[in-house]
Amino acid sequence: METKKGRIIRVIFAALSVLFFIAIFCQVFIAGVALFANSSQWAVHKSFVVYFEFIPIVMLVLAFFGGIPKKLRWHSLALYLMVAFQYMTIGLSGKFPYVTALHPVIAMLLFWLSIVVLRTSLALIKTNKNRS
Repeated sequence: METKKGRIIRVIFAALSVLFFIAIFCQVFIAGVALFANSSQWAVHKSFVVYFEFIPIVMLVLAFFGGIPKKLRWHSLALYLMVAFQYMTIGLSGKFPYVTALHPVIAMLLFWLSIVVLRTSLALIKTNKNRS
């Protein structure tokens, strides 16, 4: 049986997954602009992450409540760890350039997993809505 509190938590979780996906999309777009059009946008790319880097942590905490599947807990943790790895790859750029080359690979994984989390969380809301 679905509780009102559980439904609200799932809706918030889904909203955060939408917000995180949009942020990742924008971050990749900004990197593209910096790379292909205007290199001054690297400063925006570097500073934009602070606006969304902790969303997966909030999602992780919410995932313990509201009937959110364990799989989404792990996915939320993975999203946060990938953001942390992004910082690490850039931090090691001078000493380990091949590690830095993982930065765009991790970005692709972030994009992919954010879509998975988004689709799963929206399906969860839809499924529970149909049950009521």
